[in-house]
Amino acid sequence: MSLWDIASQTIDASSESLRALSLDIHSHPEENYEEVHAHAALTSWLADAGFDVTPSAYGMQTAFEATRGSGGPTIAVLSEYDALPGIGHACGHNLIAISGVAAGLAVAEALEREGVEGTVRVLGSPAEEGGGGKIRLIDEGAFEDVGAAMMIHPGTGNIIYPFVLAIDTCLVEFRGKNAHAAGAPWEGRNALDALVLAYQAIGLLRQQAHPTVRIHGKIHHGGEKPNIIPDYAQAEFYVRAPYEERLDDTIKRVEDCFAGAAQATGCEWSVDWQAGERYSNMANNGPLAEAYGRRWLNLGVEAADLDGSIQGSFGSTDMGNVSHVVPSIHPMYLIPHESGNHTPQFTAAAASDEGHQLTLTATKAMAHAALDWLTDPDLRDRALADFEATH
Repeated sequence: MSLWDIASQTIDASSESLRALSLDIHSHPEENYEEVHAHAALTSWLADAGFDVTPSAYGMQTAFEATRGSGGPTIAVLSEYDALPGIGHACGHNLIAISGVAAGLAVAEALEREGVEGTVRVLGSPAEEGGGGKIRLIDEGAFEDVGAAMMIHPGTGNIIYPFVLAIDTCLVEFRGKNAHAAGAPWEGRNALDALVLAYQAIGLLRQQAHPTVRIHGKIHHGGEKPNIIPDYAQAEFYVRAPYEERLDDTIKRVEDCFAGAAQATGCEWSVDWQAGERYSNMANNGPLAEAYGRRWLNLGVEAADLDGSIQGSFGSTDMGNVSHVVPSIHPMYLIPHESGNHTPQFTAAAASDEGHQLTLTATKAMAHAALDWLTDPDLRDRALADFEATH
């Protein structure tokens, strides 16, 4: 039996326990850095599967590292397991969680049963939905001895080269002066007016922004009562672009909207960009993505972009940061859905049996591609050359 057959057989044999693990995480949604239940469930599963597990790894309570194998090159597969506020696992991170541990087990079993050198590391990454868990993993050295990294993500199509945008987020504050809104409005400086004006200016900016740019915001605070002119207003904005230079240029134009609104209303303004948690664009590694696409095709799934064409945008992820540290891939796979990611309908899809089966198929492709990389020096050389050519 080949390495790749062993990997598929291992995943099929684990389907029932993986399904139970996925539904357990799905029924206990936890937000950024609060994934205590998921962390315990995943580390327990990996320990039972024979991994050397380090819970609360790299200075994060809900991160983990699990390793099997010896010698040879080291590949990392990643699990995510944080949920969204209010709508739970509407991005399917319960499925990403099991894909990482299942691929890790499949690769480890294949290598050990056939006596092939190589190491697989499963990294548990908290706080993808804003918090930058993988950025902290990078900063703490989790990828220093890793030659390649992989993960998969459920979505609305089968894509091996997802067009993932860089993102920076900010909190902007406007400060004015209170006054009675009926008795003496001329004495006030309306911070909410400043924020609304800035919001409208950004809306107009979108018309002239590049088609690949995305800007969206939410007002957090706009005053206390209608008859008190607000002296304070706050909002949060996300700015996305396909690469850093365009992101920086767009941020400057957004700040011009803030400044103009403040000047027009006589208010002061300040902004705090979360630069330490900026998510980079995804630098999809060509040779690794091609290996994944071929293995997926062998399993009966043809990616929409197998020819290398761009198949639209898929938000942002801190896996983008990983892709600028080591050769990486982040394929997307279709699960049946009534609506796309980040909706209650997708939360339901992430718990469906068909979604589980499609996750296992995509996981097999990831395990097979990982085995290709571990056993083929030419693929490793080409993946590294592609990485170095783009960095």
